Amino acid sequence: MKKNYNIHMVIIALTLIFGFVGCAEFKQRQKNLKRIKYNKEWEMRQNWNNYEVYKIMRPGSSFQRGASAFLYKIKDEKVILLDNRWIPVTTEELKARTKIHESVWSAEIRGYEEELYGYLIYRGADQPSVRIIDEKTVRLSYHYTRNYGR
Repeated sequence: MKKNYNIHMVIIALTLIFGFVGCAEFKQRQKNLKRIKYNKEWEMRQNWNNYEVYKIMRPGSSFQRGASAFLYKIKDEKVILLDNRWIPVTTEELKARTKIHESVWSAEIRGYEEELYGYLIYRGADQPSVRIIDEKTVRLSYHYTRNYGR
């Protein structure tokens, strides 16, 4: 009986430790994505030539159309690693045709020592996160979340 009790206590302790570590890791990723209290979308659209601009579209399984997020990367030597779903926005026509058809949130992408890498304009329902790779590199992960009937 005593042996089973000890095993259960060890399992509970390990579960708590891994839970705390996981939450701390998630908070660290969110710390590098600082939400701005006001919507910066139109300001970014007007000054889009000052940035490297990327968009990510909703997945094909979504019946809603339009973009899910825009990334405005500051033109410098810093690197934001993206997966292959992000599409460069290179022309005024492409920028004008692409919109997020829902309410959006704006966030600063911060890296090593709180350096500004760029801005992310995204749907509030989605879950982006930023991980620091090294002094000049961050990785942006973007998870689309369905927010309509299942």
